[in-house]
Amino acid sequence: MFDKAVVNTAIKYGVTGGIVSFAYILILALIGFENPYDNTSEYSSTLVFGSVFIFLAIKYFKKFHDSELGFGKAFKVGFVTVFFLAFTSAMLLCIYSFLAGEELIKEYIILSQKRMELTRQELTQMMGEVNYKNAYQRLNQLNAFTLAQISFVNRMVAGFFISIVLGVFFRK
Repeated sequence: MFDKAVVNTAIKYGVTGGIVSFAYILILALIGFENPYDNTSEYSSTLVFGSVFIFLAIKYFKKFHDSELGFGKAFKVGFVTVFFLAFTSAMLLCIYSFLAGEELIKEYIILSQKRMELTRQELTQMMGEVNYKNAYQRLNQLNAFTLAQISFVNRMVAGFFISIVLGVFFRK
């Protein structure tokens, strides 16, 4: 059940990937290109760095631990790597939010509310007026923990699918 080689490989590449992913998001925020909580920076860093570090982790594991790697083990290495990547990145984002990101959270809330107002008609058709108003009000309750949780879940979901694709690619 517990495979030390899988966990060690996942920690090595997952934590490194989380740090690199967070640094990418931070650089985008510091040069004023993108809010670190916005979906664009979140998804671009997840797709690029998640894919790269899952690939590297599975490749390393296949080369040094199990040359006859099957789909299940490759998926396990990829998914555990994604867990550590998502956790590291979310924790760094949360720490950053407490230290320097309160203003960026407020900007993100205002930007999200403006987006909801621009698409109000479509959103109310999809979700109803009551749910629209509740969602709009809940934006004001966003904080560092909530945004870190959202980041973690987004990375885990994307990483799940990336792990499936790379698990098929690396199977024997």
